[in-house]
Amino acid sequence: MLWKSSKPTVVFAAIAISTLLVGCATGRYDGTRPPDPTKAIIVGSITEAFLTQPHGLKVHIRKVGERYTTVLLATLNAEDDQPSLNLRGNLFMYEVPEGSYEIYKWNYIYYDGETAPRANPVIFSVKAGETAYIGDFYANALTFCLSSVNNAETTIATLKHKYPVLNGRTVQNLTPRTTLHPWPNSDARDNGNGLCKI
Repeated sequence: MLWKSSKPTVVFAAIAISTLLVGCATGRYDGTRPPDPTKAIIVGSITEAFLTQPHGLKVHIRKVGERYTTVLLATLNAEDDQPSLNLRGNLFMYEVPEGSYEIYKWNYIYYDGETAPRANPVIFSVKAGETAYIGDFYANALTFCLSSVNNAETTIATLKHKYPVLNGRTVQNLTPRTTLHPWPNSDARDNGNGLCKI
């Protein structure tokens, strides 16, 4: 005898399986409600430079020891906070469970490059109730390299203007742990000075 199922049961099973396969991605926090005191807030910016059209820069962050608890920073499908025609990016704010996180890979949506392995992982930790600046992430379509720098003084002020919920909160600067010197992917080009250096 064949097993028969109702439509709601099939739909529920499909959602459950896709959640297991995709994982638990943390959505952006827009600051329209009070922060959850049991979580931390991470802030920063992500920007890509391009010649004719954006390629969809993505930076992947995951909770250490929890493979499927992830945060995805992305330049496409989000507001554009960049004034230049050749830049696309946004200031971001996420609420995350406390713990340690790894910046473990990056890529463009419209290119197939794989992230080059790193000798040392980029890991940072956040505590409940803390607000942490993790840097300004930047890549361009000429070198195919990602970097992250400390622009805390200007970026935090701009973040507080965009997200008033941050006003009155102390923002910890975690860039000593999250700064990335140019990190190539497999599409990076060596122009005689070493990958990512032109």
